[in-house]
Amino acid sequence: MFPNKKIVYVFVSIGDENPNISKEVKKKSVFENNFFRFFKKKKVLKENKTDLYQILDKLTSSISKYSEKKCYSFYLNKEESHEKFITDIQKENADRYYVFPMYPQYNLDLNQIANFFSLSLYDDVVEKFFWIKSYGQHPIFAKAIQKTIKSVLKKNSLDEKDTFFLFLAKSPTTYSPLYYFESEVTCQNTVKAFPYVEGILHFFSDDILDFKIKEVKKRKNVIIIPISSLTDDYKLRGKLSDFQTYLEEKKKHVFITKTLNQSSYFIRSIFDIIDEKNFVSNEMLLM
Repeated sequence: MFPNKKIVYVFVSIGDENPNISKEVKKKSVFENNFFRFFKKKKVLKENKTDLYQILDKLTSSISKYSEKKCYSFYLNKEESHEKFITDIQKENADRYYVFPMYPQYNLDLNQIANFFSLSLYDDVVEKFFWIKSYGQHPIFAKAIQKTIKSVLKKNSLDEKDTFFLFLAKSPTTYSPLYYFESEVTCQNTVKAFPYVEGILHFFSDDILDFKIKEVKKRKNVIIIPISSLTDDYKLRGKLSDFQTYLEEKKKHVFITKTLNQSSYFIRSIFDIIDEKNFVSNEMLLM
């Protein structure tokens, strides 16, 4: 690290693919929100828990507590916040900006974010941007997932020998060999801690029937583990629910691990990933 230099951390995401859902949550007045909290508490909690921007802002806030450095969030689809972000970043006049994507594996969507930065920020600022490369292979990422899995096994008294891991990753919009490779390595690194478990990696698709139930073998317990998203937003929850329903119809006992935005270990350890030179580059390295 650079102890005498000014460092700023930027946590980036495409944002909500359907921003209207997030806006619906935010457009109520303070009075209306208080009214709903008092009379319709369950509904408000459900909305807040599935609002991507609120989830990621809370995650960034939690991360910033473990560092004296300035932390910013950036969402490409949240256009109303772009102007303020640009102004704030350029005012910081930092020596380095570490950009941490909300996607563990290489994700081609980051090209859109990189293009936005290159077109919107001063060249001398963009030159100071250092991107965190795919961190799905980082030991801390694997250990964080392992911890969430172990908590599921312990809480439900599951026998590893009778348990199957179903790793689910979002289907990339554009083909990227690195994305598939990184996702596979992430699964292999994770499963090393469970010698008796069998598992597979499956990518989301529009047709749930693309998933072959025979791949689960004869094991009765299935733990579903999302690996390509840090947050359980409404879209991810919908996909996980589809797989859960499908497997339960096949007489499987299904459990779903929490995403890492809820892992205190991962949140506390993020700066160990950010500060490790082998995982940082001033090039995007997405292809």
